[in-house]
Amino acid sequence: MTQSEPAHLLDIMHRHDGFAAIICLIGQGQEIHDGEGGMACWGDALASRPEWQIHVSPDVISSIPGLTTLPPSLPVQKDTSLHLTVPVRSLRDTATPKWVNAALEGNTSLARSISKNASLPFRLTRSLPALRKALRERSRLTYRCGLIASSQAKRLRAEGLGAELAHMDSNAVAQWFLNRWIPDKDVRASDALETVATQFAIQGLELDFVGLCWDGDLIRTGYPQRWQSRRFSGTTWQTVKSAEKALCSLNTYRVLLTRARYETIIWVPEGNPDDPTRCPDALNEIADFLLACGIEPLKPSPTQQAVENCLLNA
Repeated sequence: MTQSEPAHLLDIMHRHDGFAAIICLIGQGQEIHDGEGGMACWGDALASRPEWQIHVSPDVISSIPGLTTLPPSLPVQKDTSLHLTVPVRSLRDTATPKWVNAALEGNTSLARSISKNASLPFRLTRSLPALRKALRERSRLTYRCGLIASSQAKRLRAEGLGAELAHMDSNAVAQWFLNRWIPDKDVRASDALETVATQFAIQGLELDFVGLCWDGDLIRTGYPQRWQSRRFSGTTWQTVKSAEKALCSLNTYRVLLTRARYETIIWVPEGNPDDPTRCPDALNEIADFLLACGIEPLKPSPTQQAVENCLLNA
């Protein structure tokens, strides 16, 4: 392919006699694979095709490099009604995407401010059994839950999460999303909490309750701290130096953090001091940062809390 997908689409539709219209719902921060240009590709493609009239929300023009440099002769109509301001994935929760953007930008103060003015649908735990227990308690009746993780989360295997949903297998994906562990006891179902779906299987889809398993492929590092993307190669983590690949890593977690209709429970493993690929300090810094951004710790269920209180008072 010598041209981008937007360029091919514009050229194909231009073959129609008389009139053609393309309605595009394009989200930001969804580039999760090498070569995906996102909205910038639309600006570049339109810049060299003056036969098209462009109707766009002014809110997104500044975020599309190609549109900001379009020649004056190209007709661009700005319309505020074209901007979809209310997300529907998180049941019209407008705070969640803003908080996710702030957290992935490393803006702790902004994320904290957003969390104080909204009831964020996020909880944090360091225990995988606690994560599974909480998801099962929440996924009653027709509600669905499932485990998701980055495709680069290679060291979750040491935690017992080595089974990855084959996103190119349509049958496997359908079984994961449609089959049920309760009451059918189908181990292929998402709510069996055995198979982990990556960003490639979950992008564009969602579950009611999500267990996001965070690994060492995206950590906090440096001074001042910032997000650092890594790839696991051989027996060690390797720093990602490509800006494009680093952006894909951030967008991967953007996708993963916005897959729940109701609530996302983030599990950050404790790590193992004897295993340099699961450094406790690196994982602790991730958890500490998320807590600093306003995420509440996962609280035990009332029954579990009663047992713990009895043990403390014994």
